[in-house]
Amino acid sequence: MTSAWHPGGTNPVLPGFHPDPSVCRVGEWTYLVTSTFEYLPGLPVHRSKDLVTWEPVGHVIDREGMLDLSGVADSRGLYAPTIRHDGERFYVVCTVVGGDSREGHFVCVADDPAGPWSDPVWWDGVAGIDPSLLFDGDDAWCMGTRLAAEPTHHDQTEVWVRRFDTATLTPVGAETVIWTGALKGAIWAEGPHLYGRDDGYLLLAAEGGTAHHHAVCVARADDVTGPYVGNPGNPVLTHRHLGSDFPVTNVGHADLVELADGSTWALLLASRPVDGADLLGRETFLAPVTWEEGWPVLAPSVGMLELDPPTPAGHPVRRPHSFHDTFTRGLDVRWIAARRLPQQVASPGDDGLTFTAPGALLHRVTTLDATIEALVSDGAGLLLRHSDDDCLRVDIVGGTATVRVLEGGAVHEEARGGAADRALITLNLAGTEATVDVDGTVLARVPLTHMCAARTAGFVGLTAGPSATRAGARVLDYRFTSRTAAPSSGGDE
Repeated sequence: MTSAWHPGGTNPVLPGFHPDPSVCRVGEWTYLVTSTFEYLPGLPVHRSKDLVTWEPVGHVIDREGMLDLSGVADSRGLYAPTIRHDGERFYVVCTVVGGDSREGHFVCVADDPAGPWSDPVWWDGVAGIDPSLLFDGDDAWCMGTRLAAEPTHHDQTEVWVRRFDTATLTPVGAETVIWTGALKGAIWAEGPHLYGRDDGYLLLAAEGGTAHHHAVCVARADDVTGPYVGNPGNPVLTHRHLGSDFPVTNVGHADLVELADGSTWALLLASRPVDGADLLGRETFLAPVTWEEGWPVLAPSVGMLELDPPTPAGHPVRRPHSFHDTFTRGLDVRWIAARRLPQQVASPGDDGLTFTAPGALLHRVTTLDATIEALVSDGAGLLLRHSDDDCLRVDIVGGTATVRVLEGGAVHEEARGGAADRALITLNLAGTEATVDVDGTVLARVPLTHMCAARTAGFVGLTAGPSATRAGARVLDYRFTSRTAAPSSGGDE
């Protein structure tokens, strides 16, 4: 079933692969971080004044020596960060999953969210995922999720809380388990955030797994260590009851932010499948929040994510979500690479981008109605990636263009054709199909439905960009042109 939930509305406010959003407000700006898994630089930081128009300002993990992700598998690496501010500096806590050299929870701090961020400080001996922080007056607390020590059912998790030492940046003191899920048999109670309120403390958490049964649940307590009582209306937001054909699914993993005017808003993740394929991955959505009897009501009067929800500043002007780079002004903040920093793969200059090693520079695909163009030399090409084992690549070698599709690691050669010394590769995305054109000749039409989390159980969305099979290959021009409008997230051309 093709999705009827067309792009062009306010939601998602960060289209493309931007999962697990966390937010905090300092003054007029709200800052947001999202997961990046195997991609570097890691943990992008965006800022916004209206929660709709987001501007990238940098990354937390952005220099050599901070983290080694070289050994992580696809959809492992940097999981579910949280960003907070204690009145003096910013904190980001996160988990590395599946690292060869180091895994577990860490925290980085910065005076400016654009950086520089400190090297990671690790929480030795603390297991699990999804750490978070609460600054409550003079007190600081940390929390996270792990598999339950004494589970009553498969995949039951528990949320713990401990005091947090802002001098050593580590958990201290006794630990208290405060939550195992709202519903009987709930799996993967995760993404916990605590908020201090006049009448006590609110716990916001996800459960049900991060796919179709994902949901947002809440509980509250008089004391930060509990006991917590769940909202009798839990889950307070989910789309699982709307069926698998509903155009927005996988709704969950929320964080709340209060603006200067006293209004409350939720940033959370969801997916927009096309014909059952969630190619864009989990994106960041916005929902209004009201309060009734001390409980948050997400998406009041509607009970679901909307294409054009109420926003703090009405409906911003939409423009095409497009991207053009000639590589003469350094590396744009949107470029990422799998397991390596972009500068470890290629070098920009007046004559374009020169690859210093085989690999690819990538960016998030934000719409499935777009044209991708790369003007490349021999040895270069174009890559559309979900994982190392599931991707579409076009390589120019010795005057020949070769189109290959990888599905589950199996390589299928789709087509070959001639190519000029400076070959123009064009990839036209139209829903779940891509048309490959080299120098004006259509070489292949390729289905993309295997390149998504619904098929691979991965956690990322599609990325695209120039690639190279050898050092010295060059890219002279690159364009990603959206054919549909979307809210601006800064830097569009």
